Amino acid sequence: MNNSLIPRHYSAYRGEISKLFELSKGKKFLDLTLGDGGHTEEALKAGCRVVSVDVDPEAIERALSFVPDNFKSIVIDIDSLPSSIDQDFNWLIIRTNFEKIGEIAQKLNLPKFDGIMVDLGPSQFQILSPDRGFSFQTDEPLDMRLDKNLGVTAKDLVNALNEGELANLFLLGDETWAKPMAKAIVKTRTLRPITTTKQLADLVYSVKKGKPGRIHPATQVFMALRMAVNLEREVIENLLPQLPGLMNTNGILGVISFHSGEDRLVKDFIKQSEEKNILSAINQKPIEPTLEELKISPRTRSAKLRLARKIVK
Repeated sequence: MNNSLIPRHYSAYRGEISKLFELSKGKKFLDLTLGDGGHTEEALKAGCRVVSVDVDPEAIERALSFVPDNFKSIVIDIDSLPSSIDQDFNWLIIRTNFEKIGEIAQKLNLPKFDGIMVDLGPSQFQILSPDRGFSFQTDEPLDMRLDKNLGVTAKDLVNALNEGELANLFLLGDETWAKPMAKAIVKTRTLRPITTTKQLADLVYSVKKGKPGRIHPATQVFMALRMAVNLEREVIENLLPQLPGLMNTNGILGVISFHSGEDRLVKDFIKQSEEKNILSAINQKPIEPTLEELKISPRTRSAKLRLARKIVK
């Protein structure tokens, strides 16, 4: 599939961001997961000054093509970061891993933010891009790196980890068939390496034969591999403690997760921040998509949004 033909990603909680984050003209908003620019565009239309972050240069190109031209943008790259920027920017885009935002904000003297959004789900563009190895619908190299500078691919993990390590990895993706799946992979790779998404998806289907469930049988296995390849758990754990220091008092932090393990990390972080009188949870239970949104975008079915307000200076 031609990347330019992949439709724009439907951002979870579309149309609700301004209300949830209490956005208005002049407020400053940090979108740490730009993707196709859905959340960023909502903040810009609310009159906010926005800083957007994404490690993927193709994602940045797509966002620029989708967001109206009148929201003038400045794009800078982590590899050639300037010593300073014009502080009157309207929309600043930074190509980097969001794990580095604290360091970058200090170096560029970025303002404190009234709202910070983190969307932990991959975009439709990344899932459907034919050379990235995320999709079990097509046959492509088993890669799954969001950042091509990362050294380890899904193929490396599938063919190198022992049976116990694979089972533990799949459990991170809530895969209930983790042990038989790991056993089947180890047996199969003794005959030939597992190098493509179709090979792996077919193997998962054969192990789960007769029990496909309401989603594709390979969903959890592919999710677990994506999380491991991109060190997602470690990155989230490093990112979250940086965020309160980037916020104004009464600013709102929002994190959208698509997996129980990620949601637990966010929940625990907010709870620990409450105990330190840094943040106050806005919602005790995560906000889930409305039925209307699910009709438009079924992929958001597992989305969970937690919001917290900064309560200290």
